Amino acid sequence: MNTAAVSMRLRSYPSGVKFTLAVYALAFAFGTCVHVAILLHLSGLPSHAVSQSLVYGYDTLAFLDPLVIFLLLRLPRAGLLLALAIMLADVGVNTAYIHFHPSIGQYAADYGAQANSVFLGFVLGSAPFLWPYLGRKDAL
Repeated sequence: MNTAAVSMRLRSYPSGVKFTLAVYALAFAFGTCVHVAILLHLSGLPSHAVSQSLVYGYDTLAFLDPLVIFLLLRLPRAGLLLALAIMLADVGVNTAYIHFHPSIGQYAADYGAQANSVFLGFVLGSAPFLWPYLGRKDAL
């Protein structure tokens, strides 16, 4: 599919679909930056102990997050399914690494994990709304 066809399809979407896809793109672009920083050790992993497989998972997300954006443009339903899979896995793994925060005196997820949980809710809530529009053949 050429760039003109992608552009035409994007223009054919209602405003709500465009806005939702823009939120997805911004969130996964931010995720890409975070995971690339972790991969390059500019940021560092959470302060609590993590397994090596979790480290590899973060490294993989540096490549999967931008793939979501690409797929949303080229194969929109595949992009949506990958976004769902990534967010479900990410929040699931983060949930396993809830740790004690001395400053608040209780166990809690860090702010990044909490933000991921909110975004997962957004993805789960918006996916059924997006699905019919992302499969439209007449917009190509």
